[in-house]
Amino acid sequence: MRLNLFLKLFLAILATSILLIVAMGGAIRWSFDRGFVDYRLEREQQRIESLASFLLDEYEQQGNWSFIEGRSRWWRALRATSNEMPGHGDPRGHGQGGMPFIALVDPNDKFIAGSLSRQNSGWIRHELVQDGTTIGALLYNPPPSIELFDSAAEQRFEQQQLQATWSIAGLSVLLAALVSYLLARLLLEPIQRMARATRQVAAGDYSVRIPTHSQDELGQLAQDFNAMAHSLAATEKLRLALVADISHELRTPLAILQGEIEALLDGLRQPTPETLQSLKQEVVQLNQLINDLHMLSLADSGALEFDLQPNTSLRAILQRCYDAYHPRLEAKGLALSIDVPELPTLQGDITRLNQLFSNVLENSLRYTHAPGDVRIQAEQQADGLHVFIDDSAPGVASEHLPHLCERLYRVDPSRSRALGGSGLGLALCERIAHAHHGTIQAQHSPLGGVRIHVMLPLRQPS
Repeated sequence: MRLNLFLKLFLAILATSILLIVAMGGAIRWSFDRGFVDYRLEREQQRIESLASFLLDEYEQQGNWSFIEGRSRWWRALRATSNEMPGHGDPRGHGQGGMPFIALVDPNDKFIAGSLSRQNSGWIRHELVQDGTTIGALLYNPPPSIELFDSAAEQRFEQQQLQATWSIAGLSVLLAALVSYLLARLLLEPIQRMARATRQVAAGDYSVRIPTHSQDELGQLAQDFNAMAHSLAATEKLRLALVADISHELRTPLAILQGEIEALLDGLRQPTPETLQSLKQEVVQLNQLINDLHMLSLADSGALEFDLQPNTSLRAILQRCYDAYHPRLEAKGLALSIDVPELPTLQGDITRLNQLFSNVLENSLRYTHAPGDVRIQAEQQADGLHVFIDDSAPGVASEHLPHLCERLYRVDPSRSRALGGSGLGLALCERIAHAHHGTIQAQHSPLGGVRIHVMLPLRQPS
């Protein structure tokens, strides 16, 4: 039979409790028996001492042992020092309620009274001394422990204690079963909540959360689960938005291509160089989008390779970007300026850094209105090298600036899809900056447009 976790935990706690109850019951019973044995032995010793005191007092009055001669007088002496009722027991032996085997001898061990019929090497000698002179001795042999519960009252007491022990043990087992049940329910309740929540998350419900009421390991596990569910919900939301954005990005050029090709097939348009160039432009845009998505996926998975070389000149990289984009910006009516002093070299990937700053300049080329200005600046600060690429109007509202580096994020109408581009350029720039342990931020530009601020540390963390 397969046991569930609740039953396993219940049986484990109950078994542990029963073992403890049995162990404690056995220990208590052993302690009781041992204590009662010690009590009876001590009481027998007190009887012997009381008998010895009685005999010494009588000897002092008589001057000899003549008063004890005869069985009746010896029996009266025993009765006078015994707490038992008259008529119980036999002074010659250990009977119910009687004395142990005991005898009175003179200093020469001559028998005076009592019984020496039991031959046993375990006799104990109690000297009788008066005025410094030994006048006799009491010889006695206390009963073994199995004979200590000899009276009816003592036997009834023993039975009562045994019954009480079993009753207490039974009630303790019932109480242990109840406590085990409650503990098992209490300990498993948060685990069961987590199991239900896990099944809901597995079914696609990322909104489920587990309430936390403690700071122990289970409470920390619940907090970690809630953080995981929140992360999954955010990831799912991003995935849906990404699928929707990519679908939209692909739909526009595909729709144009389909319309142009259908027009050519129907004879509505002629396959002129201008028409073919338009089709080529849409294919180039689709190819650019696919390449950017592929590169971004590599960056997200950590598979995008970086060849970090020491002594990389940031000034040389910015100069090459200036040389590449100056003619294009000028052709659009945008003035490009550069202000980059001599800078310390850093550890970086020349190709990726060139891609970063080219993407930023591409955005300025695409979105800045002519006539306008674009400016490249760089300087050294305490935390590393800082690059500022500013462009002129149109600007971007403050609430949009933190999102410009998110994939497929655009600001309409100033950053509309009609201007082209995949919407992934700045997202790639962010991955490249982070790979160099740097940062990239979008800010308001003093030229009226957008400033892209890139910080690259001079030393890579080990």
